[in-house]
Amino acid sequence: MKIGIFLPNATFDLPGAPEVGGIETFAFTVGEAWQKMGYEVVLFGGRPKPGRTHRATTLTLELHPYWETNSIPDLGTRFQRLVQRVHFASSIRSAWRRHRCDMVLLAKPFDWPVAWWWKRRRPELRAIMGFHGTDFFAGDRRFYRAIDAAFAVSPRTADLAEERVGVRPVVISNPVDTETFSPGKETVRDADAPWHLVASGRFIGWKGFLNLIEAAGILRDRGVAFRLSLAGEGPEAERLQARTRELALENHVTFCGRLRPLELRDLLRTGDLYVVPSVGFDACPIAALEAASTGLPLLLSDQVGLNDFLAPQEVSSYASRSVEALTDALIALHARRADPAWIDAAARHARLAGLLAPERVARAILALLPS
Repeated sequence: MKIGIFLPNATFDLPGAPEVGGIETFAFTVGEAWQKMGYEVVLFGGRPKPGRTHRATTLTLELHPYWETNSIPDLGTRFQRLVQRVHFASSIRSAWRRHRCDMVLLAKPFDWPVAWWWKRRRPELRAIMGFHGTDFFAGDRRFYRAIDAAFAVSPRTADLAEERVGVRPVVISNPVDTETFSPGKETVRDADAPWHLVASGRFIGWKGFLNLIEAAGILRDRGVAFRLSLAGEGPEAERLQARTRELALENHVTFCGRLRPLELRDLLRTGDLYVVPSVGFDACPIAALEAASTGLPLLLSDQVGLNDFLAPQEVSSYASRSVEALTDALIALHARRADPAWIDAAARHARLAGLLAPERVARAILALLPS
C-alpha cells in the first residue's frame, strides 16, 4: 500500500516555527513509522521559502509552491487557510496523479474539499481524517462524506468532532519517540537545588506563557526557590522577555531558544516539573507527551486535552487564564517535589511507552480502514 500525507505546512519550516507545530511533528513521526513497517509513504508539503528548512526525514517528499496565509485576502484566518490548502492541492496535481496513493492522511477540515475532489476521480482512494483541533469552517460538513475513517488525538477533541460531523472518531494519541524521550541514567538530585520548571513550545498568545511568567514572579515573592527554563521561539518572544525583565526575574527564567530533539530531551531530563499553561484549546501537545515520556510529571491548564486520558499519577491541572490558580497549583506541587510516587521517572516512562510508541499509533490508524 502506498500512503500519502497531505500537509502543506509540515515542511514550511522547522518545528516550533509559527506554522509548524504538533500536527506537523505527528505527520513525520507516523509517516516514518509506516515506512519502517514496509509501506511506501509520500509527504506532500510546501516548498520552504528562502531561509527556511524542514526537519530531516527518510520520507519521500513532494515539495511544491504554496501561498503564505498573509498573502491571501483577510476574510478571516479560516478562509485564508482553506484557500491555502485548495491552492496547494492544485499545485501538486501532477505529482498526486503520478504517485497514485492508495490512502491519504488528512489533518484539517480544510482538506475535506480536496479529498472530495480526488475521490470523484478515484473512488477507490481511502481518506483518513485526524482531528487535532477545531479548524472547522462554514459548509465543511458537506465534504465530510469523502472521509472513510477518522480519529481524534484526545477525548475532548473527539467530542468536538462528533458535535460537528455527527460521528464520534476513535481516540488515538499523538505519538512520541519513547526511545529518545526516556529518563536516561538515574542520578541523585541535590535536595537543596532550586526546583526546576520546564516549558516549551511556540511562543504565541494562546499558549499562555505570559501567565507562566507572571506566576513565576509570585513564586519568587513567596520565597519558593525555583528556576524556569523556556524552550521555543515565536512572535511572543520579545514580549515574554520584556515581562521577565520588568519583574526582575532574569536570575530565575532562562530562554533556551528553539531546541533540537536531543537538546530538548537533555533539558527535560534536568527538570522536576513540565508546565503547559495554554489559555486556548490545546488538543494533545506532543511536547508535553515528550516530557512525560522523559519522566516528568505534568501541570496542565484545563484547556489541554491530555487531562482527559492521562492518569492522575501523571498529571495535575488548574483553571486556565487564572494566574492565581496556576500559582496555587505550582505551590501545591512544590510540596510534592520529594514524593517518590510523583517523581518516579522510570515508572512514568514505563506506563506511557506503550500508549505513545509511534508504531502503536501507526498501526492503530491503519486498523481504522475496513479489511
